[in-house]
Amino acid sequence: MSNKKKDDFNTNLTRLLVCPISGGALYYDKVDNHLISKAAKLKFPIRDGVPILLAAESKPIFSD
Repeated sequence: MSNKKKDDFNTNLTRLLVCPISGGALYYDKVDNHLISKAAKLKFPIRDGVPILLAAESKPIFSD
């Protein structure tokens, strides 16, 4: 039996996904369960294992 939870995000998908704003790569943030677009400085939520890649659902990220 697998230890994986039903709502876990399949990180193998990140290589296929791109930011809907910048078209750049997305990176998985396991701590906050978001996909990060460094180019657009946005984070996108993951709900029930599904990335929500909508501009209206994104939040800004701040870097030093």
